[in-house]
Amino acid sequence: MVSARNERPVVPEGFDASRASYRREHPDDWRFSDSERQAVWRAIDERRDIRKFRPDPLPDGLLARLLNAAHAAPSVGLSQPWRFIVVRDETTRSAMQAMAQRERIEQSKYFEGRSTQFLDLKIEGIREAPLSICVCCDRGDPDVEVLGRHTVRDADIYSTCLAIENFWLAARAEGVGVGWVSFYEPDELSELLGLPEYVVPIAWLCVGYPDERPTRPGLESNGWDRRRDVGELVFHERWGSGEREDLGSALEEESVSFSVSESWCEQLAARVQPGDVTAGITVRDVEDELVKPLGSLGVLEGVVQQWAVATGSAPPTVMKPGVLVFAGDHGVTSRKVSLFEGRVSRQIAVAAARGATAIGVLARAHDAAFSIVDVGLVGERAPGVIDRRVANATSDISRGPAMTHEQVREAVHAGYLEAKAMIDTCDVLIVGEIGIGNTTVAAALLAALTRSLPRDVCGRGTGLDAQGLDRKIAVIEEALRENAPDARDALECLRRVGGFEFAALVGAMFAAGEARRPILLDGFATGVAALVAYRLQPRLRDYFIAGHRSAERAHAMVLDELGLEPLLDLRLRLGEASGAALAFPLLKLAATLHAEMESFDDARVEKARP
Repeated sequence: MVSARNERPVVPEGFDASRASYRREHPDDWRFSDSERQAVWRAIDERRDIRKFRPDPLPDGLLARLLNAAHAAPSVGLSQPWRFIVVRDETTRSAMQAMAQRERIEQSKYFEGRSTQFLDLKIEGIREAPLSICVCCDRGDPDVEVLGRHTVRDADIYSTCLAIENFWLAARAEGVGVGWVSFYEPDELSELLGLPEYVVPIAWLCVGYPDERPTRPGLESNGWDRRRDVGELVFHERWGSGEREDLGSALEEESVSFSVSESWCEQLAARVQPGDVTAGITVRDVEDELVKPLGSLGVLEGVVQQWAVATGSAPPTVMKPGVLVFAGDHGVTSRKVSLFEGRVSRQIAVAAARGATAIGVLARAHDAAFSIVDVGLVGERAPGVIDRRVANATSDISRGPAMTHEQVREAVHAGYLEAKAMIDTCDVLIVGEIGIGNTTVAAALLAALTRSLPRDVCGRGTGLDAQGLDRKIAVIEEALRENAPDARDALECLRRVGGFEFAALVGAMFAAGEARRPILLDGFATGVAALVAYRLQPRLRDYFIAGHRSAERAHAMVLDELGLEPLLDLRLRLGEASGAALAFPLLKLAATLHAEMESFDDARVEKARP
């Protein structure tokens, strides 16, 4: 008989009740049942990085369960450093998507011989998924000691990654897709979400029901790489033979935040409507069923989806364009930054209005609504040109601000009103500019917005020689020193080193976004204006379609910043919306392909199959 003093005390609930003798006799008895183990292994084996999502919201309570699964992860010193920011706001997700697409295009340059294959990969579903989660690590006070982190300072980051894996596996078990997006600059994401200095973004997760059910990792099925045999990766006692690959170190860049500095502009930008991502998914569903290999039409498929996001429906096969070109002169032309004198701007505008220049011919060929608008030319009012003149040219940016606060406001509103007047008569807005010296202004504005060096964004314009290019770079350097533009304030950058036609283009883009019309962008100057407009209202990226990549060297940089791929690359340097107008037929042809190709469900196709 066991005495009372030898009886084992009752183990409180939640504590281990097993005995050492039992654990010694049954060391494997802690495992799950066969069916439970099979479910765990299945979740691990079938976890996938999802890129295509359905827009359907997750049921009430499901997200909470997944976050609780993440919160159950182990952490160094029980510090629980993970933090979860649930993002549903369209503007925030638009800004994040733009970052990802910009970095996608930037990274493509480093895959020598494989850049096209890389660009064909779908890397994110930020706007398609019903929600995103930014998983962060709260690193806390570095002077506060955390158990287990004294020698391995990044153990808190590793703990946060374990929480992500918990979330991912639980999501797979629930039939929920997760996509980890890593195409962004951490400082820029921190700025977007207002993270304190001691909080580090670890992952941007797209979360929702998947619109794909891959049986293999996406990069493997797309032929990018293969899963290696685990035997190649396991060593015993010492590091195995062979050299490790040096991936180099990432370049550090300053963070750039986006702001709107004046309430009138903020109110105008707020009228831009968010795109309809669900409509884009619907169009993609149709594209996937057409009689062709998936993704085989490349950029054209993306354009059709982009159109649907902008307008809410697939593009029409009968498509009416509107061509809107703004003309203005620049005081900086007095510094000999162009081969031509400023008065040539007016001559080109008059010729364009009577249909004698490239854009006049192309607008006539497309039966387009067509307007040339004077927002700042020098000289007499031009016949055939709409008069919205703010002033006779901007001030010389190398001597001070290009425009007053009232002038930039007037120019933006002029562009907005002209676009509003045209928008109801067209399905897509083709925008461009006329202005001698505006590649100098565009380069200065781009340098201000991106904190780039003038020599890295300055090109030959209409054909400067080496000495002229050096002079142009020096003038831009003077302009940046004189004006000290703040990259965080896009409107003030526009006022200080921009031009009237740039401001008018911004206003026109606001109007197009308000009316949900796609915007077909022209060359370098138009692209820089689009970058200003995007910084003021990230929703506008839903409406941008890049018509072409011009010969001006920094135009590629602008497209990268916007995360856009051009339809054409013809080495054009003409301006006045001509490159965008040349790309317009591709939009019509893409719409026709989408509307008229048969699908695999079509009876005629079924009959034709062997």
